[in-house]
Amino acid sequence: MTKSTTEARRHGEQKVGFRLGDLWNLVMATLREIFDESAYNRFLLRTNGTRSVASYRDYMRERDAAMAKKPRCC
Repeated sequence: MTKSTTEARRHGEQKVGFRLGDLWNLVMATLREIFDESAYNRFLLRTNGTRSVASYRDYMRERDAAMAKKPRCC
């Protein structure tokens, strides 16, 4: 193999590694949304709060109140 071929392979491996990293980040972000972790983090940012039992309780109260206001079908 020539030097350029070796460099091209190495570059290709980095691209695959980068893609796998992107996929992992996407999967983790999706799971955070599904399990409300991202919503809780947004709540903390909006209220300038810190992670605690009390702040999570406030988040759940706000979330439950918002869910109760939504119309339900059937």
